[in-house]
Amino acid sequence: MYASTADVPALVHDTVRDQTSAMDAWLVDLLQPENGSTNTFPTSARAAHYHVAAGGQRIRFLLALDAGRALGLTSGDAVCIATAVELLHNASLIHDDLQDRDKFRRGLPSVWAAFGDDMAICSGDLLLSSAYAALATFSSPELLPALISLVHARAAHAIAGQCADLEARSQTIDDVGAYETIAIAKSGALLGLPFELALVASGYNNFRAVARRAADAFAVGYQIFDDITDFGKDTGTRKAGHDSKPASLNILSVLRAAGHGADAGQLARTLGLKRLRTAADEAENLPKRSGALLRELALRLAARL
Repeated sequence: MYASTADVPALVHDTVRDQTSAMDAWLVDLLQPENGSTNTFPTSARAAHYHVAAGGQRIRFLLALDAGRALGLTSGDAVCIATAVELLHNASLIHDDLQDRDKFRRGLPSVWAAFGDDMAICSGDLLLSSAYAALATFSSPELLPALISLVHARAAHAIAGQCADLEARSQTIDDVGAYETIAIAKSGALLGLPFELALVASGYNNFRAVARRAADAFAVGYQIFDDITDFGKDTGTRKAGHDSKPASLNILSVLRAAGHGADAGQLARTLGLKRLRTAADEAENLPKRSGALLRELALRLAARL
């Protein structure tokens, strides 16, 4: 459910590549036992490192880094915030794969498939804890209470969204509003967090509501894009008899349950485009072009929907 790196403007890649490598090195340091080496990692740490080393789009990292720099944060503080958000996101991916019984992530066996269910839980928990350790390196200690409280609030919102999504799988959902609420909680919370942290850290706290609106709209728009793309694949998988994986909440299923038949696809695209355009408009309202990358992503995705 995440934008491809092909959607990230090329100019960002050269600027950020070194910082992404720095984040990966930082992660190894956070996970490493005192006076130890990677060979002496406990299994939970090895599993966490295995997951992060597999790569990924680093969208939240890029959003935080781009916003932080635009708002005048030092490189160190921007990377600190970006790393914390990326670690939270990766923790959620490990736990999501376990709950969804997804056997692969980024072309490799997912953590639970490679290390077992118990280690997947522990390694996800370790990444959650590591996010707070990364945030603790922020240069202005007086801002840490606000930053830590914000991280907790958004993590709690994302967890509530995941719980709602799991509960919805045993129900027939025919309410688009309920679908959007789940998507906003599950994905929007951690998509908005890079901006909210950067805004608080740079003294633009009054723009947080704008950031949330932009991120929430983008989360719904991308979820719809992902649902349209995955609907046929999910249906084919279930037809093939692979029914051990729980069915995911999908906008097309919601619209059909609401009485829309042949026009469900067009209605979904219309709604997705509306949300992505809202995301682009709201992102443009963020100070000092700190939402430029999110706006670019939203417009590129809208062109593909």
